[in-house]
Amino acid sequence: MDAGAFVQENKKWLVGCAIGGLVWMIASSVIDSIYSSRVRGTPRGALSEAYSQDTLASVVTEGEQLTADLARLKTELAFVVASEYSKWSGDADRHLFLQSRKLRRAVSESASDRDVTVDEKNLVWEPGTGVDQIRRILFGLDIIDEIQARLFDAHDQAKAHDEDAMGLYEIDSIKLEALRNRRSRGRSNRRGEIDLADWVAQQSVTLAFQADEPTIAMFLESCRKPSRTLILDKLQVTKPARPGEPSLCRATLSGISFLKKKD
Repeated sequence: MDAGAFVQENKKWLVGCAIGGLVWMIASSVIDSIYSSRVRGTPRGALSEAYSQDTLASVVTEGEQLTADLARLKTELAFVVASEYSKWSGDADRHLFLQSRKLRRAVSESASDRDVTVDEKNLVWEPGTGVDQIRRILFGLDIIDEIQARLFDAHDQAKAHDEDAMGLYEIDSIKLEALRNRRSRGRSNRRGEIDLADWVAQQSVTLAFQADEPTIAMFLESCRKPSRTLILDKLQVTKPARPGEPSLCRATLSGISFLKKKD
């Protein structure tokens, strides 16, 4: 199975990943409007005066279905941050430093064990200042950690299937994109407007690596994992100029963490 076949066979999933966040946001908004204790300043109990019992029952049933769909979407699309990246005691800066060092070392050692070329200077993320920013960077590092683990696992699977397979040849770069969900100072929402920062946290990682096509395909297949899903935003696979050389894969992967609504 090559990367092109993977895209064709999983086209519905790839499109679903792209629109899943939007669907979740709309569903949440509808559910919240149904169960809100007040609707445009009117007490909840007054709903029975404005709508028939059949209409209200239908809306409640639809709301329950949306709730179930929301739970399913969250399970399929969410990336739940691991405790080592989301919890710590003591200084946040030191925790970020230690986790960064540990991650760089893990990538280097895994690559060395498999004769894969990688340069630590091509593992890139911002240093971070302040607890909130550090928390977002740690979220991104967890995504990078998951990416590198699945990439090396795809290499191991390819070699297990065919000991003469090339597998993963080189990791050219892994970069945490600029931090998302930054609020504009003094910005206030208009009535009825949804601020995504209240609902989801999302970080994206771009990577480029060289490998044979079975390894690329197995890595892409591994992106789907309940509660640890890596959403494929962009993908470009360039076939080698000559047989026996690795293909170049460039991809952008995102992790979405669903937040509790702020009051």
